[in-house]
Amino acid sequence: MSKCYSFLYCILLACMTGCGNRQASVNYDVIDLVDVSGNITLNGQPLAGAVVSFTDEESSRMSYGITDANGSYRLNFDKQKMGVTPGSKIVKVSTATLIEGINDDGVKIDEETGESKVKEQAPPQYNTKSELRAVVEPGNHEFDFSLTSSAQ
Repeated sequence: MSKCYSFLYCILLACMTGCGNRQASVNYDVIDLVDVSGNITLNGQPLAGAVVSFTDEESSRMSYGITDANGSYRLNFDKQKMGVTPGSKIVKVSTATLIEGINDDGVKIDEETGESKVKEQAPPQYNTKSELRAVVEPGNHEFDFSLTSSAQ
């Protein structure tokens, strides 16, 4: 994987798995979580198999989801809970990001470079240099993003 995607992969993995027994000690009663879902399209077509991440601009805490065949996603706080904490978020969409045990089944890895052979479909302004933002407030929310590529 490229360095940037490797870094994002490590962050996603750490958020999902926790560190040792710390995951078991999460007190969900004191964490405000908002149910967030939505749809992602690229050039007017559903973008399937994309990792959608909402990263808090202050704490860097991230929630993630994966789009289905219709481009729909729902955010996970971690492996046990759905949702995202309220606040201002940087949103990233990537078809090349892999999450161990979630969307890496059958993915071919280049033996020489160790990089995934999955092609990134979303332009950099939606992932590595994301310009997407969302403000999550209490209550159920839907955030749809219509992405465009210059190579239409």
